[in-house]
Amino acid sequence: MTDKKIIEEKRKYRVFISYSHENLAIVKDIVKILSNAEIEVMWDRKFNFGHGFHDQIKTFIAHSHVFIPIITKESSHRGWVHQEIGYAMALNIPVLPIAIDKLTGEMIREIHAISTDIKLKDLKRVLTKDTLSNLVNKYSKQECALFQSAGLTEDRAMMMADYANYVLWMKYYGVVRQKGGLSSFHIPSKVITNNIWSYRYGDIPHQNQFHKRELREERIALEKHARHAGCRLIVNPKLTYETFGVKARIIRLCSLLEFLMTPENIVEIVFDENMVENESMTIVGDWFQAESHSAKQGHGYRQTIFTRHAPSMQYWIDLFDQEFDELLRKSKWNRENSKELAIKEIKKIIKVEITRLDPKESGIIIEMIKEVFPEFHTNGLFYKI
Repeated sequence: MTDKKIIEEKRKYRVFISYSHENLAIVKDIVKILSNAEIEVMWDRKFNFGHGFHDQIKTFIAHSHVFIPIITKESSHRGWVHQEIGYAMALNIPVLPIAIDKLTGEMIREIHAISTDIKLKDLKRVLTKDTLSNLVNKYSKQECALFQSAGLTEDRAMMMADYANYVLWMKYYGVVRQKGGLSSFHIPSKVITNNIWSYRYGDIPHQNQFHKRELREERIALEKHARHAGCRLIVNPKLTYETFGVKARIIRLCSLLEFLMTPENIVEIVFDENMVENESMTIVGDWFQAESHSAKQGHGYRQTIFTRHAPSMQYWIDLFDQEFDELLRKSKWNRENSKELAIKEIKKIIKVEITRLDPKESGIIIEMIKEVFPEFHTNGLFYKI
C-alpha cells in the first residue's frame, strides 16, 4: 500500500460573516464573491444543530482571520452588531465591516468600512484576498495573540483535546505539527484499563485514572486530525526515560511505532537528538498553537500556553517547517521516505534495548509487547523488529 501524503496547505483566510437574516439574499452574493476569491467563509449556515447560537458565533469569530459584519438598515439598530464587533476586537481579530448604503453607529464609524450599495457595486473589485491579507498582516505580530495557560500535565492534555475537538466540531481538520519528546502519538489510544498504561510508567507508582484519561483524550483528538490532514513530527527517540526504566521506554517506543505503522495515519517525521528536554510545540493547521516551557521526565509538560489567534499563526507554521526541513536535510531524509526510515530506526532502537537486558528481563518485555501489541505478533511485525 502506498502511504498517503500530506496535502500541502494553501493558505486560505477564514472570515466569519455576521448579518441580519432579512438581508440573506445580499449576503449570499457576498459569500459568493468571497468564495470565488478563495476565502473560506464561516457563517451560520455552517453551525451545528442543537447547540447554542450565540456560543457558536463566539467560537467561529475566535477561529477567524477576519470578522465581517454586514451593516444594513436592518442590522445597524440591533445590539448584537456592536456586541460581536466588540468581542472580535477584544480578541484582536481584524474587523472589516461592509456597509450597505450608509454607515451608522459610533463603534462602526471608528472602523474603516467597505461601503457599497444594495447591488454591491464594485464590491468584487475591493473585497479581495489582497485586501484581507493587508488587514491580517497588521495583526500578525505575536503580541496581538491572546493566550490561555495550562499549569499541569493534565490541564495541558485536557486543553489540547478541547482545542482540537473544537475544530472538529466546526467540521474542519488541520495538519498536526508537533515537536517534543516522542510526541502525543506515543500515548496509548487503548482504553485506560489496558495493561499498556501500567507498563508505560514502569518503575514509578502508576498514575491515577484522571491522568490517563486526559492523556488518552489528547492522543485521540490529535489523531483524528492526523488521519484526515496529516502530521509532521520532530521527535527524539534517544530519550532514556530513566525515571520509568528501560521496559517503560521500550513500551513507549512501541506505542509510537504502532502509530507510524497504521496505514490510515498520514505522517512525515524527523529525529532531533539534540532537542532540549523541556521543548514542546504543537500546531494544528492554523487553528491553534500550544507551547510548553517546563517539563521533567516523570512529571510531563507544565506551564503550557495556548492560542487560537489565526492572524499570528503563520509565523509559527513557517518556523516549524523551516526547522523540520533543515533536520531532514541533515539526516539525508526527505518528506516522502521519512516515515519508512523512522520506522526502521525505531525498530533498531527497540531491538538494541531488548538485547541489552538479561534473558529473564528480555523475556518479560517480549511478553509485554506480545500482550499489548498483538498486531505486531499476528502480522509477523514483531519478529522483524
